Amino acid sequence: MTERGTPLLCFNLEERRALARHGESSDRAPFAALATSLSADLEPLIDAPLPIPEHKARLTRYGGRCPTHGTFLDFDPWKSRDHWCPRCERSHQGRHHDDWWAMGAQLWTAERAVHAAALFALRGDPRHATLAARILREYGDRYDRWPNADNVLGPTRPFFSTYLESIWLLNLCHALALLEDQASAWTANDRSMIRDRVLAPSAALIDRYHERGSNRQVWNEVAISSAWCLMGREDETRRRLDSEGGLRWQIANGLDAAGSWYEGENYHLFAHRGLWYGVQLMRALDEPLSPELSARYAEGFAAPFAGLLPDDTFPSRRDSQYASSIRQWRTAEWCELGWAHTHDRRLASVLTRMYDGAVPRRDTGRARSTADAERNTLASSLTRADLSWRALLMAEAQQPPVVSMAWPSVCLPAQGLAVIRRDEGKTYVALEGGQLGGGHGHPDQLALTLQTGVARWLEDPGTGSYVEAELQWYRSTLAHSAPLIDRASQLPVPARLVAFEDVGEAAWMVKRVDGMADGVQVDRTIVVCDGYLVDVVEWNSSEEHFFELPIAGAADLMAPIDEGFSTPAESEPRDDGVDIFLGTMEVRPLNESVELRPHATFAEAERSGASPRTTATGQIAGDCARLWYAVDGAKPTPDDPAVTLFRSQVPAAPWHGLTDRHWLGVYRARGRVVGVWSWPSEAWPLGAVSSVHLSPDTMPCVRVTTSDGATATHARTDAGWEIDIDKHDARHRVTLAGFRTDASAPVPEREIPLIGPRAEYAVPLLGEVPDTDPVGSPLREALVVELGESHYVPTEPSWSEAGEPTATVQIGATTHWLIVDVHAHTGPLMTDQPALVDRLDNENPDVNADGLQWYMARTDPPSSKRGWHAAALHVPSPRPDDASRSRETTITGNMSAHVVQWGVTPDGWSMRVRWPRAALPLDADGALYFELVVNERPPERERRRGQLVLSGGGGFGYLMGDRRPTDRFVRLVLPLAPAETTLR
Repeated sequence: MTERGTPLLCFNLEERRALARHGESSDRAPFAALATSLSADLEPLIDAPLPIPEHKARLTRYGGRCPTHGTFLDFDPWKSRDHWCPRCERSHQGRHHDDWWAMGAQLWTAERAVHAAALFALRGDPRHATLAARILREYGDRYDRWPNADNVLGPTRPFFSTYLESIWLLNLCHALALLEDQASAWTANDRSMIRDRVLAPSAALIDRYHERGSNRQVWNEVAISSAWCLMGREDETRRRLDSEGGLRWQIANGLDAAGSWYEGENYHLFAHRGLWYGVQLMRALDEPLSPELSARYAEGFAAPFAGLLPDDTFPSRRDSQYASSIRQWRTAEWCELGWAHTHDRRLASVLTRMYDGAVPRRDTGRARSTADAERNTLASSLTRADLSWRALLMAEAQQPPVVSMAWPSVCLPAQGLAVIRRDEGKTYVALEGGQLGGGHGHPDQLALTLQTGVARWLEDPGTGSYVEAELQWYRSTLAHSAPLIDRASQLPVPARLVAFEDVGEAAWMVKRVDGMADGVQVDRTIVVCDGYLVDVVEWNSSEEHFFELPIAGAADLMAPIDEGFSTPAESEPRDDGVDIFLGTMEVRPLNESVELRPHATFAEAERSGASPRTTATGQIAGDCARLWYAVDGAKPTPDDPAVTLFRSQVPAAPWHGLTDRHWLGVYRARGRVVGVWSWPSEAWPLGAVSSVHLSPDTMPCVRVTTSDGATATHARTDAGWEIDIDKHDARHRVTLAGFRTDASAPVPEREIPLIGPRAEYAVPLLGEVPDTDPVGSPLREALVVELGESHYVPTEPSWSEAGEPTATVQIGATTHWLIVDVHAHTGPLMTDQPALVDRLDNENPDVNADGLQWYMARTDPPSSKRGWHAAALHVPSPRPDDASRSRETTITGNMSAHVVQWGVTPDGWSMRVRWPRAALPLDADGALYFELVVNERPPERERRRGQLVLSGGGGFGYLMGDRRPTDRFVRLVLPLAPAETTLR
């Protein structure tokens, strides 16, 4: 090892040794306390067996989560079969929990290797070298024992997703780099063995699965590059840096000019940590970033704190975990590494908050760290001695200065976040809307967030578990305080910033979405004043649509109270499928304005048991918020029905039970909703607003009287937004402008594909097809398509490795029916479902059984973006003697298929399906967009091995579930049917 560090990290070894020297004062050795605490964490492992699981980690719906509360169970590396829930204070057992524990145990053990190697490099304790060497040898002996099968997201051996193996491999690479040339416990044979048995095969496996612009690919890249460097492949590593998905490419394409990762704060924190490893590696290779990319990367350390909430939690935007506190050792270390790189005073201010001792000292969880796979904990008081081996090697010796600063109002157009802050940051108002956030984006453009201190009035619930049914709810528009059209979640189109300005006395922000639904434009204007805000939402279309706007969570109806809610006899189904998450629907006609008193939620208090009225800094949270809303033309006429106020019980934030939700709904081609929110503050303990007058049909549209007798009249003008304030005969006007000249819509990460044919088939007209015809037998004159290698979508194995599965598909039409006959040559029929307790994910279990999926897309108009018209999943009955039934699951739509029969064959199974021609979504040419998927699973697997797809194969089948992209559908052109053709 050189004085400069390792082949993967750049630091001065002798200097770091002095900084961590045992027994020195904190002035002379500022990292001595950190090194000592890290040494203490390793003591239980020094002479103990390594907790490396014999079995592969497995992801299930219930594994690692409390069956009562749904919260994550604690991870303890020493308790492989006893899993503790801190909320209900009891242990839980079962294979599904053991398999989840295996993921943490693998990552924990790998991290202990680099943890021990770093301590040995700085303090020279041979026990640490022996431990690191023992872990590396064990993994060299065991790696090929775990099967590369039944994975959720990409190939892997110890885990169920590739990115986890990347994190695991990266830790082993750093351990190896630190250990070599330093430890007598490490021999030349050891070096060769770990490279040949772990680094080379693991890097090759990871390299098979390329995710391009993804937070996971960042980790894949840095793991592959690190392994290659240790195998002497530096030149190949340099060439990879600028390739699609490479480390430089990720910084250039994943971070915007403000340093924000495109998938949102949660994935920014994860991706940027991976980029930190990559930048250190590039420094070691003498491959510096350009000044532009270096500035973008540096800004990324501070970027996620721009949206920090008043209770010191990150926003739960997109697929983020709910209410994740910044007061965790991992976040503090990230800021320390950022400070060492940038000396940015914003990072010093965040560290000042994290080190201020204002919250109770709790177990930080560092001793149970599972590398860089996050396990968020409750907020805790922190010091530099709580950090990890990364800070021990790379943090700056001198502690960052104490900096007290309140984050100002901020606008990040590319990230889609605009925040107006008041009361030294205690009042927080945000408007969502920008680029989509990739696959982790939510349909929540123009969502409103309001929080005062720890009181959350309108919040983003984020996302809980990816393998729970509630995922569909959290990824719906109705779960957010955002407008939606025609009882369906928003279409995936970006929003654009129209205006943003904060002049101190008042501030505003305006965003617009073109195409939230087909042909609908929606604008939202938020004006924030002292103690209240004005909310104006306008929509415009050439056709009538059902417009909805969620306005509150749980709340009490205040005025008018002449009539309450009633339960309708029936309610229309929702196109976004979230009906299953709604409780009893209640409605109330709204002929004028409505006043509600909302109930706040308190995220940290609900998790920790603390008083919900006291913040981390002692601030008292009030409960006197009020809101008023009205819709233009609300009075009912024969041609214009009244606005409806809806109320229903819905899922609250993840793992917080149920709550109420209130929203407005009205049929209108265009319209305007006007609202006012008032909240308590130190200046206005009972709320700032005493009365409100709403005039949504005109401008001015709002008149607010505040508790001190002042009157403020709000209106939109050509100049922007004007507020005329009359206080005790003194009048003045506030004008807000700040219009953006670059207000064009941001380019989405990918174009939303229109429905279009990839292949076209002419469907022949058949003669008589009796029900008694054997399934799989030739249909005379039918179109025959042989599905083989070019139609195969694999998971882990290639088509040849999977035994070269094929299927014969026959397609034909009669006077009354479209008929598809499938003969799958895929081996033994597997139709069993996993036990409920081991439910693999939130998909229907039958996607992992032998069977078929079919899809039909509406083609008229051809520009429709709504996707499938109807789709279903069919699996043969588990009773081999019952060929008259199949398990059918409707994926979407209400159009059923009739399974004539199915049967087991010597090399697989066969099934014949038919649909009434009269029910098909045909266009004027008699054409239908159609997709057929044949799933195949061998007996030794729990998840399907692959799919044979009518439109063609390629790529990977991970996470596809029962979904298919409409732009791949084939076009079936049906023949005209003569009247004399019959079917018995």
